[in-house]
Amino acid sequence: MKKFTLKLILVLLPILAILFVYIVNDPFKVLYHYDSYFAKDGVQYITLNKDYVSTETFKNNYNKYKYDSYIFGNSRSMYYHVNEWEKHINSDKCFHFDASGESLYGIERKIQFLDKKNVNIKNALIVFDAYSCMVVNNTEGHVMKKHPEISGESKIDYQIDFLKDFFDVQFLKVYLKFLTTHKLSREMLDAHVLNTVETHYDVASNELSFPEYESLIEKNRDSFYLPRMNVFYKRDTFLHYCTPVLGVAQKDLLNNIKKVFDKDQTSYRIVISPLYDQKKIDSTDLKELYAIFGKENVFDFSGINEFTGSIYNYYEDSHYRPFIANKIMDIIYK
Repeated sequence: MKKFTLKLILVLLPILAILFVYIVNDPFKVLYHYDSYFAKDGVQYITLNKDYVSTETFKNNYNKYKYDSYIFGNSRSMYYHVNEWEKHINSDKCFHFDASGESLYGIERKIQFLDKKNVNIKNALIVFDAYSCMVVNNTEGHVMKKHPEISGESKIDYQIDFLKDFFDVQFLKVYLKFLTTHKLSREMLDAHVLNTVETHYDVASNELSFPEYESLIEKNRDSFYLPRMNVFYKRDTFLHYCTPVLGVAQKDLLNNIKKVFDKDQTSYRIVISPLYDQKKIDSTDLKELYAIFGKENVFDFSGINEFTGSIYNYYEDSHYRPFIANKIMDIIYK
């Protein structure tokens, strides 16, 4: 019996030690309260769950700033900067309520979250695309899973998911090495576990931006784009369409959003993003969006157009640059 107990202790010790590291360091910042989840300027080496960050930051700061205008969407919506949006709306109480890989489900849940808290939405900007409309349920994985107060799901299960991902062998190998050395090696970078891009963060608006990218492009455009040319795959000149995605579940979510907007008398705009793949949103889906929200509020920038034509309008094949977002805002608020 003693031998068995000793063996059990020897087996459990490494696990307990790693668990101790997790509890002490809280790498994903989901265990404790933080006034700000990102440094104002610097590198956030561990990818955080932006849905969790956005929700907690709103809870931390709403009583102070009394937000009445919200930008909803995935990471592409980050480039619709608040200081530019404020020029088009009658408010300076703006909040980025975005999330990584945000879905139609996530947007609807956030709007319902605000409604249940009796928070009036004076202005709303929704940035999405056909791909984000596919998802009508909570997503899995610690980066994209919805905050329990958004999804209504178990807080315990939520924490367990983060802990499980922390014990991923590849993540642990890189994280523990970085934790002890505070240095980045080529091996660690090739594992694609850590972020290395400097960011700027404004906690009041929950706005995360990447001035390093713009600075590099302004200094020498070729030095930024030439090493990334393998990312910008060749596109043909034939217009391709997305598969129809708005089924019964999607329409229910869209109508739920519209009901809140009607109740709050929200001034809103819906942007269908100009994606690098140049696929046009399905025409029946577009008509459905027009029918629910009004053609005057829905703006389709998908497909082949002036925004999607040049690689210089993008950082890579997923995110377009802030000056494109600025032009879009000039159009939709004209």
